[in-house]
Amino acid sequence: MKPVVTVFIDGLKAESIKYMPFLNSVGSQRRIKTQLGYSNPSHASIYSGVYPNKHLNWFIWKYSPGTSPFRWLKGFGRFPHNIYTKFACYKISTLLSLGNSSFYGVPFLWWLPVEAWSYFDVNEKKFWSEPNFLPNYPTIFDILRTNHIPYEVVGMVKGQTHKALKLIEQHTFPKIKPWTYLFIGDIDELSHQYGQESVETKERLNKIDRILEQKYRLFEKELGDFYFMLFSDHGHIKVKGGINLSSVFASQGKSINDYIHLIDSNYARFWFRNEKEEKQVKEILSRMQNGFILTEEHLRRYNVNMPDNRYGDLIFYLDAPYVFTHGPISVLGKQRGLLPFSMHGYLPDYPEMDGVFISNKKLVGDSYLRLVDIMPSILKALNLSIPSHIDGKVVWS
Repeated sequence: MKPVVTVFIDGLKAESIKYMPFLNSVGSQRRIKTQLGYSNPSHASIYSGVYPNKHLNWFIWKYSPGTSPFRWLKGFGRFPHNIYTKFACYKISTLLSLGNSSFYGVPFLWWLPVEAWSYFDVNEKKFWSEPNFLPNYPTIFDILRTNHIPYEVVGMVKGQTHKALKLIEQHTFPKIKPWTYLFIGDIDELSHQYGQESVETKERLNKIDRILEQKYRLFEKELGDFYFMLFSDHGHIKVKGGINLSSVFASQGKSINDYIHLIDSNYARFWFRNEKEEKQVKEILSRMQNGFILTEEHLRRYNVNMPDNRYGDLIFYLDAPYVFTHGPISVLGKQRGLLPFSMHGYLPDYPEMDGVFISNKKLVGDSYLRLVDIMPSILKALNLSIPSHIDGKVVWS
């Protein structure tokens, strides 16, 4: 069994590897197809080897009034619509949700009226590497624990993605485990803020490249032969404009807050109490030029068809290069709701959405790889059996 060294770089575009001369020189490269959605389905598929329609992780928020961390707010009546009252309610709710150890925790729904919060719960309750992160499928972490295979994760610290690279740089690896996983999360953040072609992001990519070369040489000296694999989960597309969906509804004489809904960066999700609501929402959304309602065909094509309506009775997809905006708001001197420079979450069909896969070993074929291929490839390199339910395939030749 040869040791495996895995590096994850959040949001690294396939094209941006040209700013990383060492990594660009390592062995084999492939583009990697992302999944429809954001980080939730990507990480769940990376660690489990199955698509979202199996692991059921698509968005952070799902419709679940019975388990909502905000259910204590139901029946309190209408709250003053200001950010400070909302924040107080939010902080109380997070104190009541201390059992949530997930990477994203319980985010702040600052743009949504407080009386609507109790409809929703976060989908993830555990950290990716914790036992039984996914109720129905084992992750790579679960399988290695079951087989008593030691591993080490460096940089994957909740709420501290900006510190990950420093943690990796300072780590000395006194005893190298069969699997080493290096997690780098700040390229996605820099890309949202400045874009991946910016001076700030390119400087960070170059620094990452230098640090990873140092670590690679260390592993090479200590191990001789080993499996090296670096991958990202998605790319980025430059944003050219924002659309305020509340204004769109208001222009049709409706208030969007009269409907149960959630708005993500480029998805608007609705749950209907009756056919009248459904008809009204569909009529308004049908007039929008920059997106479309996801059909059952779309959901099946991108492996996000769910067994119930937890993620919406209707899901409107806003296409590139636009995002939904709630308008900027200042909170204690900090601006929220600003338009990002670039975004992901768009259709996997866009080449700009591709991630990248790099290995020091020869890869099979010459086509795209997929996020679900990561987990079975690690298992194969470690001489472990691959569960029959896995959707991914081994990438090594």
